[in-house]
Amino acid sequence: MKRPWVKNMLWFIGIVAVLLSMRMVHHAQDDKLVGIPEILLDMHKDMQFLHKDDILQRLSDKGLIGDTMTYANSDIHAIESYLAGMPEVKKVQVYGTMGENWCIDLVQRRPIARIFNIDGSSCYLDSDGTLMPLSTNYTAHVLVVTGNINETDFSKNVDEIMNNDSLKTIEILDDLYELSTYVCSDEFLSAQFTQVYINTHNEFELIPRVGDHRILFGDSEHIPGKFKKLELFYSEGLSRAGWEQYDTVNVMYKDQVVCSRR
Repeated sequence: MKRPWVKNMLWFIGIVAVLLSMRMVHHAQDDKLVGIPEILLDMHKDMQFLHKDDILQRLSDKGLIGDTMTYANSDIHAIESYLAGMPEVKKVQVYGTMGENWCIDLVQRRPIARIFNIDGSSCYLDSDGTLMPLSTNYTAHVLVVTGNINETDFSKNVDEIMNNDSLKTIEILDDLYELSTYVCSDEFLSAQFTQVYINTHNEFELIPRVGDHRILFGDSEHIPGKFKKLELFYSEGLSRAGWEQYDTVNVMYKDQVVCSRR
C-alpha cells in the first residue's frame, strides 16, 4: 500500500508533465508559419469592388500577413479591424478553421445610386444609407444623381438624419435614399429610370431611359402612389399618344397626372 505522500507526489509529477507537454505544443504551434487564408467574398450580383488578390495585397502591404509570418506574431483581431475599415466592406469575420487553416469571410457593400456633386466629385450611396467612395476596380451601373447636391461628408448616415427632426428639414440624402431604394427594388422602375435630377427647390426630376421627357416627381412623400400613377400613365396614356408627345409629366398632384406637350 502506497503512502499518501507518494501518491500525492505522483499526481504532482503527472500534472507537471502535462503542463510541460502543453507548453511545448504551444511553442511549436507559435513557431509555425501562417498560411494563406481562404477568402469568401459575398457580393450583390456582379458588383465586385474587391478581389481576393486585392485583399491579400493590402494585408501584405500593412504587414498583417507575409511569408515569414508565424502564429506567434499574427493578429487576427488586427486583420479583422483593418478589413472592416475598408470603404468597400460592409462586414467581415476572420476566424480559424479545423487544422491549421484560417478564413476571411467578407461581405461587400452594395451601392444603389451614384452621386455627381456640384463641386465635381462623385461617390456612391449604398443600400444601408451611407456614402462610399468610388472604386478603381469596378464601376457600378446604378441610378445616377445630378443637380443641386453636394454630399461629401462620408460620416453621414441616413438613419441619423431620419431620427433627427432638425436634420430632416435641411438634408436631402434621406429623401434620395428612400427614392433610390424604391426604384432599385422594382425591376420595371430600375430598367426604366437611369437618372435623378435634383432642382433648386430640392425636388426630384426623373429622367427615363426611353422617351425625351422628364418626370416632375417632387419630394419623397407618397413614393408608391406617385409611381403607381406613373405606371398607369405609361401603360394607358403614353401607349396611345406616343413617347414623343410630351415634354414633362408631373405626378406631384394628388390623384392626377399633369402633362406638358412640346
